[in-house]
Amino acid sequence: MIEHRANSANGSRRSFLKGLGVAAAASATKVAAAPAISRNSAHVVVIGAGAFGAWTALTLLEQGYKVTLVDAYGPGNPRATSSGETRQIRHAYGASDHFTRSTIRAIKLWRAREQEWGQKLLYPGIRFAMQKAWTPRIEAQKALFDKYGLKYEIIDAQEIAHRYPQINPEGLVGAFVENEASAMIAAHAAILRIADEFQKKGGKIVLGRAMPGTASGRKMDMVTLDGGKETLTADSFVFACGPWLPKMFPQLLASKIKVTRCDVVYFGSPAGDKRFMWPNFPQLNGEFSTYPSFPFGGGVKVIPVGGGDMDVDDAERIVAPDQVRRAREYIAKRVPALADMPITKDEVCQFDTAAGGEFIIDAHPDYDNVWIAGGSSAHGFKHGPVIGEYLAARVTSGEADPGFTKAFALASHTDVTAGYGMSGG
Repeated sequence: MIEHRANSANGSRRSFLKGLGVAAAASATKVAAAPAISRNSAHVVVIGAGAFGAWTALTLLEQGYKVTLVDAYGPGNPRATSSGETRQIRHAYGASDHFTRSTIRAIKLWRAREQEWGQKLLYPGIRFAMQKAWTPRIEAQKALFDKYGLKYEIIDAQEIAHRYPQINPEGLVGAFVENEASAMIAAHAAILRIADEFQKKGGKIVLGRAMPGTASGRKMDMVTLDGGKETLTADSFVFACGPWLPKMFPQLLASKIKVTRCDVVYFGSPAGDKRFMWPNFPQLNGEFSTYPSFPFGGGVKVIPVGGGDMDVDDAERIVAPDQVRRAREYIAKRVPALADMPITKDEVCQFDTAAGGEFIIDAHPDYDNVWIAGGSSAHGFKHGPVIGEYLAARVTSGEADPGFTKAFALASHTDVTAGYGMSGG
């Protein structure tokens, strides 16, 4: 069965940190609740240099605001949720209209930045959402793709094997295929480039562990750095620090964001074999996410989800032996030619998951000049430039997407129990 729909429609981190000069810190719930701040005078401090924070800082800076970006370990550091080699762009989100709309705009913004910076960051490819059974989610997904003119196919298991003999479709009924709507992002390179552009355009990056400081009524006056050794004052503060948010605001967010480890294993390919390299191998989701090898990468990437809770500061970034075993069992079944290949690289990051996989992006209920952004739920990176626009609008009392505002509101989030929100990156 094949159903077609064709509606019209790198520098290293080491050199980067050297360039920072490790700048020392210096004094320096409704949309309508935040007072407007004026360009060319207002100072915004953004805490967290990951996908949400870095894009928000760059967007605000480009709009004319003075911006300081603070990160405990620096942009692209190994502890960061955004530090991995690659991340995925996909438009398929079941019935979640706001996420599909976001990715449509996001890929346009990513492409525009590629042109502006003269750096390749996107690697377009075919995405297979592997299905063990056809579910109502697929029907909802088809409806959204039709609505927005996105091309897709529904193929059966036999067609999967026909197109990609490298893949064993045993146990599958088929796949939802994104033909022109998906890509892989060179994630680590992207974060470093955003941070570099931020500095070139006049932004300041401070290395330090920020925590909420004193307040005057409903206005936060400052954040403290490194246990109170220094302070940083500003007109507004954006805490876009993902898995660190429950530590910063435990009473507010400890039950709303669950932090779990994500083990990642890379498998080598046989010598001279290009079948598993981009663009000859698709992006696979629906089981353990599996991504092709890239010229700049470590091999075929496999993510055996299901890691336990972790402390983002103190956890050792060593892949668990049981996760290696699970990844090997999976690859032996689904991509048999890689069964005996060596592991060429591994890494450990984390998921900061909110209920239902929805982000938490909202004003802090106790302050008029504080915003929180997190709960990226294993799929936030691709949305980075759109979230940067959205957060900048919220902070400056500009117009913001009402669909985002409703979905990302803190009040709409129940306590989270599961540690992995939105499958498929």
